[in-house]
Amino acid sequence: MPPDRSPRSFLQPASGALILALDWLLFSGNAVSLGMGTVALASIGFVLGLISVAFVQHRYGHDPMVTSGLKGLLAGIAVGIPLPIAGTAIGGLVLSLSGLNQWKRWFGLGGDDKPTEARGLDEGSPPSSENYSRGGSARSKN
Repeated sequence: MPPDRSPRSFLQPASGALILALDWLLFSGNAVSLGMGTVALASIGFVLGLISVAFVQHRYGHDPMVTSGLKGLLAGIAVGIPLPIAGTAIGGLVLSLSGLNQWKRWFGLGGDDKPTEARGLDEGSPPSSENYSRGGSARSKN
């Protein structure tokens, strides 16, 4: 289950992942088909985006039905655009509105707010080999 959204996020992280996944699944292979069926794919994307995001927002985001429906409508429009949105401003907007841009913090992979002094680094200087040897590296000092 995805982490809970912060009080400031507009969408559930699962909604953001759904938008990006549906868009990628529907339109990444559109170039192979030479655009045949683009209207059908855009319609399917719109409907799937609307229904799935509205469901997730209502069920897991505890949004009222009207609010979750409007969020689903926006998601349907984003998915229904017959172009892949990942790597575009729309994709970035989806990532930031759903909080997916902070996934590294959820898994402890980065984004720590410790100052560089607390991590044993001097400001503005590259890490020394000492810092690497503390992490279990097999490198030796020269």
